[in-house]
Amino acid sequence: MNKKYIIISIIILIYAFITSGIMMHHELWGDEAQAWLVVRDLDICGIIRHVRTEGHPLLWYFILLPFAKLHFPVISMQIVSWSIVTIAGGILLLKSPFNMFTKISVLCSSAFLYWYPALARSYCLIPILLFLLAYLYKKQKEHPYLYVLTIALLANVHVVMLCFCSVLLLLFFADNRGKRFLYPSLTGIISILFVVFYLYGSQNENLSVQGYNQIFSPGLIFDTYKNIIFNIYGSISPVFITIFSLFCIVTIIFLFKKDKKMFFVFVAHFLYQFCIFLFVWGIIAQRAWTLILVGLFCLWVAFEKTNSLKTKSVLNTVIALTFLFSINYAGTMMFKDLFLTFSDGKNAAEFIKKNIPENAFIISNSPITTSSVSIYLPSDKWKFFYHKYNDFYTYTIWNKVAPNPTDPLPLDEMLKKYETIYVLMSGNCYYTDIKPIYTSKNNVMMAQEKYYIYKLEDKHEK
Repeated sequence: MNKKYIIISIIILIYAFITSGIMMHHELWGDEAQAWLVVRDLDICGIIRHVRTEGHPLLWYFILLPFAKLHFPVISMQIVSWSIVTIAGGILLLKSPFNMFTKISVLCSSAFLYWYPALARSYCLIPILLFLLAYLYKKQKEHPYLYVLTIALLANVHVVMLCFCSVLLLLFFADNRGKRFLYPSLTGIISILFVVFYLYGSQNENLSVQGYNQIFSPGLIFDTYKNIIFNIYGSISPVFITIFSLFCIVTIIFLFKKDKKMFFVFVAHFLYQFCIFLFVWGIIAQRAWTLILVGLFCLWVAFEKTNSLKTKSVLNTVIALTFLFSINYAGTMMFKDLFLTFSDGKNAAEFIKKNIPENAFIISNSPITTSSVSIYLPSDKWKFFYHKYNDFYTYTIWNKVAPNPTDPLPLDEMLKKYETIYVLMSGNCYYTDIKPIYTSKNNVMMAQEKYYIYKLEDKHEK
């Protein structure tokens, strides 16, 4: 084994060791729990019907399906997510054209130290598929099916990648004519159309998306831009605004001069995703980082189109700074996740298993924030009742969820039906005139996933 592979092996082992520690300690929260509960508690047809209301494609759910159905422990979802991101790091180190300092800087970012490996969500698939596409881009004529299949998989990860994948497929179709490329092109087109038709109209079935109403103004554009930067660096200081803006400007200028196709890819994706942030969905760290990762993909593809060592040095420096400046944010989040409780769902579930009978009636105030309790409970025991569903639940039903979890619960009505009821309250919703039998500690990072459990008994004669 030559020196290069020894160094890369050492780097990826150190990276895997650090990130696995965070992953193993991380408590799952509502958005992570949702996917596992859907595939655990629904059959195939039910999963397909439900997931479109989430506004997501199906790939992540199908990856989790065998683990959930075979009753693997829920940590298997976290291990799958972490493993995928670790493999992506290996591909970056082995195959990208950047210098070693730049590659290590990417792995030291908040994206790769925390957000993607620690939180088990579909976003973990974006880096590995982007890096595979960057590697396969120059080999698409040799491996057309593999290249298009990778595009199809990425399109089925998240709606934010739909424009990027569509543009890549359009370029593939334009650059590769003839019978040999006809079927790969059709495969890609069908996959993109499937996502479009599957998700078409889903915003009308998701009350969370419907509630995302921002009044458009020029100021909103700048606020959105700053919010992207905040989710990447944990701050909107002038330094971070400068670093992110420099990355975008340098990327656009370099691509415009050296690779018009990649210039088109980057600009189209940036505008598309920015519009999603403006009009459809809020900004979270994993989505914000996608903008930079697409830029990294474009620079990866175009990097060898310049022979200028000075230009390559500038690109490596800008990329390294863009990722490395988020290391402080990564350290902050890793420290908090290690020494605080990310979500108290696991602790609340343990209390329920030890102190509340399996057949007890438990009413909750919010399926959105109590899914992280359900995920640590057996699927056939301790389900929670939600009065707006008028039914028991484990996962959130997005076309039924009540917009206001502070609405009063029908406790008197429930006490007429059950001698004893348990009330699970989340977030800042709690009763001041009733003593809880369980209260989360004050060190919960996700404030909405701090829990209170009450026991109420009917004192009236039956």
